[in-house]
Amino acid sequence: MSMEELDKALNELQNDSTSEVDNHKSLEMDSRERRSLLSISYRHLDAEQEMKRMFGSRVVNSESRAAGRVIKRSKLSTPKVDWPPYKKQGLSMELLETVNGVSYFAFKHDEEYQDAQLEFLSTVAVHDANALMALFHRHPYHIDCLLQVSEIAKHSGDWTNAGECVERALYACERAFHHHFTFGSGTVRLSYKRSENRSFFLAILRHIQFLARRGCWRTAFEFNKLLFSLDPEVDPLGALLSMDAYALSAREYDFVIHMSNIWKTGGSIYPVDLMSMPNFAYSTAYAQFKLSLMDEASETLKKAMCKFPLVVPRLLEKLGETGAINDQPFLQGAPTPYLELLESEVVERTHELYKEPEVLRWFKETARSISDQLKLHTPPRKVDCAEHTSAPLSVVRHAVVSDIQSLFAYLPSIAAGSSFHMYDPLPPPDSESGYDLDDRMRSNPRRTHHRLLNNFLENIGAIAQPGDNHAAAMRQLIEEQMHVLGRIPGAFPEEEEEEEGERELLDQLVEQQLQEALLADHEQRQDGQGQGHPPAHP
Repeated sequence: MSMEELDKALNELQNDSTSEVDNHKSLEMDSRERRSLLSISYRHLDAEQEMKRMFGSRVVNSESRAAGRVIKRSKLSTPKVDWPPYKKQGLSMELLETVNGVSYFAFKHDEEYQDAQLEFLSTVAVHDANALMALFHRHPYHIDCLLQVSEIAKHSGDWTNAGECVERALYACERAFHHHFTFGSGTVRLSYKRSENRSFFLAILRHIQFLARRGCWRTAFEFNKLLFSLDPEVDPLGALLSMDAYALSAREYDFVIHMSNIWKTGGSIYPVDLMSMPNFAYSTAYAQFKLSLMDEASETLKKAMCKFPLVVPRLLEKLGETGAINDQPFLQGAPTPYLELLESEVVERTHELYKEPEVLRWFKETARSISDQLKLHTPPRKVDCAEHTSAPLSVVRHAVVSDIQSLFAYLPSIAAGSSFHMYDPLPPPDSESGYDLDDRMRSNPRRTHHRLLNNFLENIGAIAQPGDNHAAAMRQLIEEQMHVLGRIPGAFPEEEEEEEGERELLDQLVEQQLQEALLADHEQRQDGQGQGHPPAHP
């Protein structure tokens, strides 16, 4: 090899090395910026502090409860003095692996928690509200039970208790955290495929909804970031679809602009570029407007309107501005069901922000300025990603668990034709678990049936009140337990009775348990009257 050839080879090697170093620095910078977008501010997770900033400490403190038992502090919730004492319930967390500075964790159920989980699933399967409440009192920090009771309370209009159940669930999850689970760093992950992890995801989402209802937008935004950071590649509950709206409501305009410029997705369920999503396209323009970047804001809004025109007439209609512009140019071309769902969500989540007179005026003027342009050019009416026709499962799940009823009209048949429970809505098809509940039931059937029998006996107390039709209620309760057990409560698996014999035994059991419950109630009354107390049921 000549000296010239050697010099040339060395120069090429040096150039390759320099290029590799530059690429590494670029990737490292990109990774650092992405992690900064996912980092959580612990002080902004406190809804009570945000309420104090809005209404003053005196007002908030007057509404809080009197001091009492000291409860361990929590970053995710505000423990109440009347909550049951926390005891280790068999929920923990394990570190699975750490890859490129990102740590992957999973919640873990021990045998005690597995038994409670099995009991919960059996209770929900037969829609037994009494058994659910009995479980709720015996296991006051069982996550799925708390979420289910919260839903019941919410649908009955008891928003206070519904919110407290969710906060208690978050508290229980936090007490189970691994000591390396630093969720504020943006470098910890939980897989939604793992069934034990999904309760934590849902508890965060429910908490966000209650925070938004109270107007705690800064806290809701921070929790939304936390929800997204747990599994940003999959985004199982569609946190990216609501992040911009919470950020705008919290006046975090810089975050919206920075997020839309920096963050790139995998291109499977969302477009690679966030500006190709309806929510970030419109929200970035709004954020620029609020930061007085008028030229950039108008240009960004024009691009958003050209790419996602259906948002314009629907948002103006939502604001009562029908007829403010010519709608026809914005209604050309039918969007795919997925895109229509995303465009509708933009309207539902952000229309309140456009009520300000100066914002609405800017919006309408911009719409009029591009009207002629839309007449000449109809944009592609689909989402720029791999799954662009029908909404992906994660987006459907997001719509199902949202409080936006109007989105249900755009859901595909996967949601309309599926039966699911709100404690685990639309579980992933490749769901996995650290244990098999069916094997657990088969491995110790006597223990399982003994526990269900105990539930049955506890519920009898709730039924046996004087003046009611006890026999019918008792028979219904026993038949529900027979549905779960496959036989009368208390019968051993080996025993096989004839149908007529089972019916006789059922009648005897109803009469016997009813007499015992009423006798116990009568004795309790006598004791109360003997001690000078009024009867419990006058």
